[in-house]
Amino acid sequence: MTMGDELLLLAVGTGRRHPRIRSESRLRIALSAAELAELCLAGRIAFGTRRIEILDPAPVQDRRLNNVLLGLGRTVPPPSLHDWLRLTPRSLVTEYFSRLEDQKALRSRRRRDAGGRTRHDILSVDLPRRRGVLDRIDAVARSGPRTPRADPRDLALAVLVRVADIAPAVYPGVRGAASRRRLAARTATDALLAATQAADPFGEGDAGAPAAQTFLPGDQLAKELANLYSDVTTGDQGLAHSLDSGGWSDSGSGSHPD
Repeated sequence: MTMGDELLLLAVGTGRRHPRIRSESRLRIALSAAELAELCLAGRIAFGTRRIEILDPAPVQDRRLNNVLLGLGRTVPPPSLHDWLRLTPRSLVTEYFSRLEDQKALRSRRRRDAGGRTRHDILSVDLPRRRGVLDRIDAVARSGPRTPRADPRDLALAVLVRVADIAPAVYPGVRGAASRRRLAARTATDALLAATQAADPFGEGDAGAPAAQTFLPGDQLAKELANLYSDVTTGDQGLAHSLDSGGWSDSGSGSHPD
């Protein structure tokens, strides 16, 4: 599963009622950020001062991520992080929904609403698989000076869970409050910078995968997502999409590769 697959799986709240998606208005952009984070961790791209830079155009294993990498390479001039995330197509959530269905991680029923749009009612979730992803997020939340350093990929995923407001689906209700606070503390900017310095005290990194590249993308993505989400709350309809508590519309368009 890619980071985007895991993010969507975590976003499906599995409380006492039927499964529902948490933080609908934030999820689409967070999925796009997950793709960039994964390509960054793979050493394919870097977030420059103003533009996303291609470091290595070599294909990765996942076809969707390969299309994103190709799209970044074809965009002239190279896109800024802000512009790339802002132009996330409405269809991206539906694509990831279909990916999870293909992987048997979700099961759903399709229907047409009064407006003629296709909706997906979530019928079931692969709870053991979701639990496996959640355990990795929990390891990040419980990490500290006396524990092994968090895996960079898990740390990036945890950052997206926090910023996209998916933590209440991961740690629901009153019982999850302490875990949500721990996760927020471990993925805050100062914590990410401290982790970077601990991994690479001289700022030189490894020639194959610089240590800063494995941590700072989470911080940069968090800041950019916060700016974009503020647009959502102030009425920028260009960032909104049609989601209800049980599904979403599969219509929409955008400039990203499908």
